[in-house]
Amino acid sequence: MVESDFECPICTRITPKQFQHKHHLVPKSKKGKEIVLLCDSCGKMLHNLFTNKELKKKYNSLETILANKDVQNWIKWIKKKPNDFVICMATKKRRKR
Repeated sequence: MVESDFECPICTRITPKQFQHKHHLVPKSKKGKEIVLLCDSCGKMLHNLFTNKELKKKYNSLETILANKDVQNWIKWIKKKPNDFVICMATKKRRKR
């Protein structure tokens, strides 16, 4: 493991520096300040699964994110991939609920 590599707190894969994603637990657009370092794949997954409103109100901590069944299914899938595997997802426009 290189010094700049880290373990993603969601998928627990060792992630090279070039695949790190700074994720605001409460979205920056919703005045969030706290940042966690995730792998790019987990960061993209969160923004595809949840709206900014959902991230602010319900999924604003690692504990609540990890408790979600869709996230748990994601973890089971992504853990089988190599550490340098990055998912390519187009962010979709989500309707406000």
